[in-house]
Amino acid sequence: MSINTLIAEEDNLIIPTVGNWAETKYDLIFNYNSLFSTGMKKLWRKRVYIDLYSGSGKAKIRNTDKIVYTSPLLAMKVKDPFDKYIFCDIDEKNIESLRARIKKEHSKADVVYVVGDCNEHIDKIIQEIPPYSKENTVLSFCFIDPYSLKLSFDTLKRLSDFRMDFLILLALCMDGKRNINLYIDENHDRIDKFLGLSDWRKKWEEAEKKRTNLVKFLADEFTKQMVSLGYKPEAIDNFIPIRSDEKNLPLYYLAFFSKHERGYDFWKKVKNLSTEPELGL
Repeated sequence: MSINTLIAEEDNLIIPTVGNWAETKYDLIFNYNSLFSTGMKKLWRKRVYIDLYSGSGKAKIRNTDKIVYTSPLLAMKVKDPFDKYIFCDIDEKNIESLRARIKKEHSKADVVYVVGDCNEHIDKIIQEIPPYSKENTVLSFCFIDPYSLKLSFDTLKRLSDFRMDFLILLALCMDGKRNINLYIDENHDRIDKFLGLSDWRKKWEEAEKKRTNLVKFLADEFTKQMVSLGYKPEAIDNFIPIRSDEKNLPLYYLAFFSKHERGYDFWKKVKNLSTEPELGL
């Protein structure tokens, strides 16, 4: 990515503060969008970009004066823009800021905004995806960037009915590992919904006896669920860690899921461009 692509300016709209690790994430998502949008341009009639936790489009790097573009606006800055964009965020003020920025910088883009929890508004999101036909082929790419494991597997299952690749930020350490003692309680269903499994506690009990790492357990179970939807199992071998500012420990993992080898060709190229060292789960 050109540094000029990432750097943004103050504009008196909402700009949240993020850790400097976020720059790695934005660099990866921009590079993948660039490969995907250009590589698929002549093969599909319409390319759709979906961002389920879009935010406001800009962020400030903590302890610096640097302001950067975030995923929704980076997706619009690629050489060959997508034919349609669908942005969802639970915070109406984020959407208002994003809408204002897009109106100023990308006024001609075909954009739909959905305010609310993506898991609760999945019907609205799906309604905005153009219908597929032999004459109107549609390929979608969905970026999912939650701060926790508050992501329903049912949401992914609904979207997987379309021709769609996913790039998902999995808070396996930041949320899963940190709060496992809370989630193990039968009355707490966050991981139940995240994995789409009601019997995961029993599986974890057996895995823990074998001294399996919790992060690896969650990653494996999530990947198995995605494989059940038709996505390729090699996803588990292509996670990229996003590390903390202070101790250089992984907070999140970027997980890519595709039903086709071409998607992994793109993702592996992006991994090779990254300066982030590999780290096994």
